[in-house]
Amino acid sequence: RELDSLLDECARQQTAALIVKRGAAGVSIWQRESRVDVPGFPVEIVNTVGAGDGFASGLICGWARGWGWARAARFGNACGALVVSRQGCARALPTLSEVENFLARNSR
Repeated sequence: RELDSLLDECARQQTAALIVKRGAAGVSIWQRESRVDVPGFPVEIVNTVGAGDGFASGLICGWARGWGWARAARFGNACGALVVSRQGCARALPTLSEVENFLARNSR
């Protein structure tokens, strides 16, 4: 809770978003007066190498497409989930169609 309070205060001081990865639990996004928690996806973990890179690539892809932070983070979470469910690192990074198919199968 202490970390959350600190992040709340940091977000009030910033114009940008603070994005905190929480592993399998997903991601939390702070902006000024709001916080959004975007849950992760339950997958069988094969290898965690590259999970952060997968998340970051998905988040940036969504942000570059003009999506809101929550939607971009969900896309990033999907990318990270696909990476950890595969063997390898660079070869484990999903294609756009793989992420879209994963999201379609895991819609909430």
